[in-house]
Amino acid sequence: MKIRKLETKDIESTVELWYKTSVIAHNFISTVYWRKNMEAMATIYLPNSETFVSVQNERIVGFISMSENYLAAIFVDNELQGKGIGKTLLNFIKKKRSTIQLKVFKKNIQGIEFYKSQNFNVVSENTDEDTGELEYLMEWNK
Repeated sequence: MKIRKLETKDIESTVELWYKTSVIAHNFISTVYWRKNMEAMATIYLPNSETFVSVQNERIVGFISMSENYLAAIFVDNELQGKGIGKTLLNFIKKKRSTIQLKVFKKNIQGIEFYKSQNFNVVSENTDEDTGELEYLMEWNK
């Protein structure tokens, strides 16, 4: 597995991976919400963040996006989860930061457990304005 910086040619497949993973990981939110955010992901979020992709056999299998010390996104292909790709991406970023914050939906139990296993702690609980769902603000410190 290779980790490299996102290139313009990667955006379409990265957004598709984000969408397919989001609708399963966040099945408590309508697929319409995720579909309507695909264009913004491609034209605003990915181009304006520090994004790295995980590549296996010339195929993007995961990615991580940072905005300064905020972990904006980390997604791994549904079929490859649990194989260390997310942990590898997160460790790659941890080497570049002394603190990382993220938000995760409270109903995303798998995500919360993953972050806790990577030494993130819950800082606060809030409501996501776009979805009305409860979310945790979590933080990791070196």
